[in-house]
Amino acid sequence: MRTKKWAITLLTGLLFLTACSSNNAATSPDPGSKMSGGKKNVVIAVQSSDRFLETAAQKFEDQHPEIHIEIKEYLATASNGNGMKQATSQADMEKFVQTVTTQVASGKGADLIAMNSLPQDKFVEKKLLVNLYDLMAKDSSFDKSKYYPNILKASQNGDGLYAMPFAFALDVMEGNTDLLKKANVEIDDKTWTWDQFKDIAKKLKQQAGSDYVGIVNLFPNQLLADYIDSNYSKLVQQGKANFDSDLFRNMMRQIKAMYDEGILKAEFSYDYSKSLFSMYGLASPEQAITQPANTSNFQKPTVDGKAQGGGFKTYFSLGLNSKSKVQPEAWEFIKFLLSDEMQSSSDLMGLPLNKAVIEKKLDAAIQSIANGKLQMPKMKPDDKMVDERIQALKKLLEGAGVKSSSDMKVVSIAMEEFESYMSGQKSAEEVSKLIQNRVNTYLNE
Repeated sequence: MRTKKWAITLLTGLLFLTACSSNNAATSPDPGSKMSGGKKNVVIAVQSSDRFLETAAQKFEDQHPEIHIEIKEYLATASNGNGMKQATSQADMEKFVQTVTTQVASGKGADLIAMNSLPQDKFVEKKLLVNLYDLMAKDSSFDKSKYYPNILKASQNGDGLYAMPFAFALDVMEGNTDLLKKANVEIDDKTWTWDQFKDIAKKLKQQAGSDYVGIVNLFPNQLLADYIDSNYSKLVQQGKANFDSDLFRNMMRQIKAMYDEGILKAEFSYDYSKSLFSMYGLASPEQAITQPANTSNFQKPTVDGKAQGGGFKTYFSLGLNSKSKVQPEAWEFIKFLLSDEMQSSSDLMGLPLNKAVIEKKLDAAIQSIANGKLQMPKMKPDDKMVDERIQALKKLLEGAGVKSSSDMKVVSIAMEEFESYMSGQKSAEEVSKLIQNRVNTYLNE
């Protein structure tokens, strides 16, 4: 089984962000200000920059000498002095969220804002972000059809798009097809539930052995965070919490039952071969094609069995500050990040939003297999299976319909209170009410 797991804890879902140091904050030009020589200054707020963004900024400036792109990193952890970046802690993330949120709310924030870890629904509610559909409608040069419409739609708040997703990963469940066939199990992944997953895993354990588990190294709080991410729009609606509900209580009960019955184990193991399934983020065409021959990808189970499309997470998205004085220039940079050139960049983490680039990457991967340049697993898929993998990937891409996202503070509250339910100290009803009250207090701040 694949050992690469999808990051589903509050922090591991954000590990691609790292804190680092910057000493130019006090002397940086204000967002939207004119620099010497009359250049317009577009400031981008991120927790930590990366090569993709830095390369894009340089190339954009070369093509638009009248515009300067300033990448502003918001610090939480000081540099260790040797130039190395340090891992992000929860305190780092909370400081980033608080600082950027306060600045944008005061009208002094950056022009473009990395939204992945920010409470986007609250930003939209307070009208702090521009509806990017309005800019698309006014720009005859922008061809919306070049991008996955389902990913854009699922990234909306209401009818508006307030953060552009440049790259994403598909939430998938990988299963061992040999074991499934031996156990005579067929999975309808459009509607299967976590309760059905539990029953299927129990049946597979009878075939494979009692030392197998449903998913290796999946802990209760991790699974809870994933549940919330996948169902956030149902748990927080129009600024009000819905945790004191059968929906959320059933989530908690499902999780506890899987650990109580030994389908999942809250313990670490190095032996991933004992995992019946794996949850991971499918982040590249190559990853799908080189999947071992005895495995298949499925949509993740749902809480209630209602078909809603596959899940995905965005790796990088930007919102445009509604108070920005350089909105036309910022929009030009967003378009540049969506160009074939930048979407094809090897530095872009995740699946590109640009459909044509996905096709090119698939063609390149097939060619690399033919030339022996792409490393294949021991159980190498044949040509027919490679084609099946490609068609399966396209189906997953076109069927993705649920963006996994949430407010990190809300998830943190739920995780804290959930511990007392898993330990048996409090009932599901007590815990759901505690979470409900605490989340509502936070949402009303």
